[in-house]
Amino acid sequence: MLRSTTALGAPFEEALRALGIPYEVRGWGATARNEVVRFLIGYLESLRHPDDDDAFESSLASSLGGIGPRTVSRLRAHASQRARPLKRVVNRVMYALANRNLQRYPLPEGWSPPGEARPEPDFMPFLSEDELERIHRAVLARERLQERARRLPLASLAYSVLIEDGAAGKLLDLDLAPDHRTEALGDLRAAIEGLESIEIVHERLNGSKPLLADITGSLESLLAAAADDTDAASGRLDAVQVMTVHQAKGLEFEVVFCSGFAHGLFPLAARPHPLLDAEDRAWLEQYRVGFMPSWPSDPDGHIAEEARLAYVALTRARRRLYVTYADTYLRQAGRSVFLEMAEPEADSRELTRASSRLTPADVLLAREAEVLLAAHPVAVNQSALARAGALGLDVGFLTDPVSGEPFEPYGEGRNPASVEIDHFSPTTLNDYLKCPRLYWYNHHPGLVEEPRSVAMARGGFLHEVLQDFHEHEAEWRPLDAEQQRQWLEDALQRYLGAYLSRMEGVLDRKREERQVRTLLSNYIRSLTGLQHIRRVGTLATEKRFHLQLDGVEVVGKIDRVNDVGDGEVEVVDYKTGSGKPMRFAYEMYFGPELHDVQLALYYLACKYGFDDEGKPLGFQPRFLSLWYPKDWVWGGMRQDIFSVGRPAGLKEYRERALSAEDLERSRAVVVTAIERIKGGHFEPAPREIPGTCVTRFGSCPHAAICSYGGAPPE
Repeated sequence: MLRSTTALGAPFEEALRALGIPYEVRGWGATARNEVVRFLIGYLESLRHPDDDDAFESSLASSLGGIGPRTVSRLRAHASQRARPLKRVVNRVMYALANRNLQRYPLPEGWSPPGEARPEPDFMPFLSEDELERIHRAVLARERLQERARRLPLASLAYSVLIEDGAAGKLLDLDLAPDHRTEALGDLRAAIEGLESIEIVHERLNGSKPLLADITGSLESLLAAAADDTDAASGRLDAVQVMTVHQAKGLEFEVVFCSGFAHGLFPLAARPHPLLDAEDRAWLEQYRVGFMPSWPSDPDGHIAEEARLAYVALTRARRRLYVTYADTYLRQAGRSVFLEMAEPEADSRELTRASSRLTPADVLLAREAEVLLAAHPVAVNQSALARAGALGLDVGFLTDPVSGEPFEPYGEGRNPASVEIDHFSPTTLNDYLKCPRLYWYNHHPGLVEEPRSVAMARGGFLHEVLQDFHEHEAEWRPLDAEQQRQWLEDALQRYLGAYLSRMEGVLDRKREERQVRTLLSNYIRSLTGLQHIRRVGTLATEKRFHLQLDGVEVVGKIDRVNDVGDGEVEVVDYKTGSGKPMRFAYEMYFGPELHDVQLALYYLACKYGFDDEGKPLGFQPRFLSLWYPKDWVWGGMRQDIFSVGRPAGLKEYRERALSAEDLERSRAVVVTAIERIKGGHFEPAPREIPGTCVTRFGSCPHAAICSYGGAPPE
């Protein structure tokens, strides 16, 4: 059974297994199926991607090393039930063992010491002492290997994996026939030699042997490429032989099946060298004196080599040859051009995998048949109507001109006549500007409540801490910078414990605490350092407002209001994510295509809004500012400052002066959005911004039910 690529062999192998016909895969295809080789590749992949749950599981589940499939199955079931990563479950077992007996079950080097004892996972009483020992031993070995992966070359690391995790010893202990053991060790040796070949190429090109982190792409694919399957491979069994055309050179068989004789697969797109990319090949050809490349020098040379292989494939059979191809593989295919050129004198047959048996799923209900027929009115002639009537179908429905049209829940005649809304907020209006249909699904049917992400929870927590800190500003402002930092630390400590208790794991809590402390450290460094504009003090924090606009009420909350002197204020909005350059911030908040009205509403609220007690806010905005404590740029915390009226004279990457036209445009956008919502206009019009169906950054939570069916551009 010949194939042009290794991937094409899998369906035939599956069929041979199902029929009980013995077969043998020659070359790397056989090596890759060796359990020890699979274990080695899987373990190396898990070290390369330590946060990949699938790779982590495969490194533990092999019967040749680690924990073993039975125990991993129990751990996986617990992780699935609790919706937690498998690695977190294993780490919790390690801490539970340490709490039992730290001397017997020490934690890996670098792990935090066990804290207050937590209840053990409910499955631990069902694990034997041997299983617990194996979990502990496997995790310790994995942590050691993770450290070695940072300094050992690829092949040396592979040897360490086989020895440290015990796979080599278990292979020798297995009850195998001598020839099978020899075969397994030979396959393992071939894999190690493949890794050494990769090292040689990398060292010649880069001057050093590669570490695991230097490898890009799949290790298995790279090893398959290094093996290249171009040399003849000997057979060991009296069975159907599965091989590449390269490996069939010089061999003959009674019956030969050539699969994948299709356009795009035979001839195959050029793969001049298994390990060297185009840049590497060009460098070798240009700078290595006397270098003779082993790859074709032009596309015609590659096609000629593929044609020679096609000739080899078509001349390996003594008695009978079968050449097969499909109309489609991953894309449209059809007959290979080589088959057209060979013009074999042979019968041509078309086969299909579709079953001819009638199943209940193939039978349509009367209503389903009516809908399908109505959707294709051209096919509904008098003869079809007569047959439909004889079968009891609704002929009136079939002849109705609007039958079969897709249901549109919006549009002329379908939109609600009016919508009564108690109040709006900046968030709801921003949803409408993203996509009117997104606003509708979010706030009227209430189909999906968007989950509160870690970033949103962090933002709420930081608002709490900074509100507490600035409410005591009169007490700490006269102090020096170090004492002001201590005040912020005290405010943080009052809330930190309760916030971190929501995090499940010790490592999660430590990571989150680092994030929070980094943000607040940048914030206080900026606050106690040189200010870009005059800031006399804080007038209000978390200031709630009510704004009457176009006959409706808008309710919101301003993060902070600063006194900048002369009866004017700076309105501050904290952003806990990464910032944007000023030109993008302007386009987002005040440009011709603006899609965030938060600062515009803060401006209007300061001038025309009132508080919860009905008193006017009475602020005169001089600056509208976005603060990004996460970003430390140009020697300070990123601040995008929009000045109202006259500019403050800052660099253009810090400040943008807003004109009367900018402010009026943003107000008009708010008013138009409110009018359209009140008028019931919820036709989908997604914009290419995060959170809609037409962007690659996030997705719409209602894509499964929305009939618009948008997708990101190619």
